[in-house]
Amino acid sequence: MKYFNTYSGYDNWPLALNLAIAAHLLIGASVIFLPDMFRSAPKYEDIYTVSLIEMSSPVAAEPEPAVIEEQPPPVTPEQVEPEAVVIEPTPTPQIEIKQEPVKPVSIKPLKRKIIKPVVEPKPAIQDIEKQQREMLAEALRAEQLAREQARLAEIEAQRQQRLLEQQLALLKDKVRSTSRPASRTGPAGGGPTLIEKQYYAAIINHISQFWTLPNFKVWDEGTQAKVVVYITKDGTIRKHEIEQRSGDPTFDQFVSRTLADASPVPPIPPALAKNDIELGFIFLPGTIR
Repeated sequence: MKYFNTYSGYDNWPLALNLAIAAHLLIGASVIFLPDMFRSAPKYEDIYTVSLIEMSSPVAAEPEPAVIEEQPPPVTPEQVEPEAVVIEPTPTPQIEIKQEPVKPVSIKPLKRKIIKPVVEPKPAIQDIEKQQREMLAEALRAEQLAREQARLAEIEAQRQQRLLEQQLALLKDKVRSTSRPASRTGPAGGGPTLIEKQYYAAIINHISQFWTLPNFKVWDEGTQAKVVVYITKDGTIRKHEIEQRSGDPTFDQFVSRTLADASPVPPIPPALAKNDIELGFIFLPGTIR
């Protein structure tokens, strides 16, 4: 009971009131002034404006040295006037050596023109050499062709000579049954007539012009093929039959090709009075019998 009486008797309210007012004032001042102390925006504004003013001012100060141009004009005109009075150089430029430099200029291009044709004939010489080589090659080819033609002509002459010998042998001697298939054209039991022999020789001469064997191999002289040929009145070879083959398929093939190329042969003479005729031939390498 003594404690409560003592507290109730404690009367110091003015101090508490002052402390409360001071605290409120302190809070209000901090709210008003503290934000302005931490703001950085005004610093950027000051730096930006000052930099623009400083950059523009030194550029405008440079055109000041233009004032120096007024110094040269007063001194120069007074000294030039007495020098311009002299007229001595006027007659000289007309007679001066203006023509002399023209001469060397005209001579130099002449020398260059002379040098150019010296370089140009080089390709011409090459063209001439090329043409000479081509002409030589053509001459060699022509010579080889002439030699080949001479060789073929010699072979043909030898073949024609053999044919003539065969024709003479047919006219002089009687042909044996194996080597004289033309006997089929005569009457039964009789030999061929003179007209038949002549016609037979003419056909052999005609077919021999087409009878050639290739040179890719050496042909045996004993190789032969016996063929029966059927000829119409106008000389057309209607067909042929190989009665005895040579044993070489290539040889037989060239025999058939020769008969196909030789058709038509000379027509049957009217003296024989036949519409068709059957003749036999023996094909040998390089000759026909």
